Amino acid sequence: MQQEINYLQQLLATLRTRLLVMAASVGIALEEAGKALAANDPGRATAVMENDAAIDALENEIDEMALQLLARTQPVAGDLRFVVSALRMVVDLERIGDEAVSVAEQAVLMQDTPGCAVIPQVLPMFQRAREAYEQAVRIFRENRADEALQCIHGDGEALQCEVRIIQGIMERLSDPTSGLKPPLAMHIILITRSLTRIWRRSINIAEHVYFISQGESLKHNKLEDKTAPPAALADGMEEDIATATEDPTTANPAEV
Repeated sequence: MQQEINYLQQLLATLRTRLLVMAASVGIALEEAGKALAANDPGRATAVMENDAAIDALENEIDEMALQLLARTQPVAGDLRFVVSALRMVVDLERIGDEAVSVAEQAVLMQDTPGCAVIPQVLPMFQRAREAYEQAVRIFRENRADEALQCIHGDGEALQCEVRIIQGIMERLSDPTSGLKPPLAMHIILITRSLTRIWRRSINIAEHVYFISQGESLKHNKLEDKTAPPAALADGMEEDIATATEDPTTANPAEV
């Protein structure tokens, strides 16, 4: 019996390690996509897109590992919750990697456009989305269920930020003196949508950790005050949009 328990724990430890490896790979992709966007660097962006295959391979590996673990050991209680959550978490990680590729693709498409003009508009949201991801990975690595509860407040914040940015873009597109051109507006909107998905998928990861630890799902049972408007952050984004569209050709690239 003890030998079976040890075998199960070894498999669970290996599964956890592979999840952390995948999380690190996704984090690198996200960081590199941001740098490619900030520097208008199509070469770096292309590398992000090419490395996505490695993330996809990790997803397949972890899926197979989790399914084999279920079939061979029939875990229960917390161990079962971990394996089930791993199958869910790997989907969120892969999708975040896909969104990093989407951001990188925008950097490639913008290589003939002053890409630095986009940065003042999306940089605050990019930073918050990346912080949300790093926090979620830390929560998983350290098994901090208490921090997971705090993390879910960002769901409403992500949506509010996206709405504010898009509203600002629409207002400036209707103003002929704003200097914002439709192609650049399209890039900003697509990047903003990707950042919202990254942010919300990161919150999903934190929710999985809470489920593993507490046995309670937060998926459809989130706290009411998560929808409180993040006024300060959103207002700052509106100011960034106005500043960037005044003279987009003179903006300096920001380091992400």
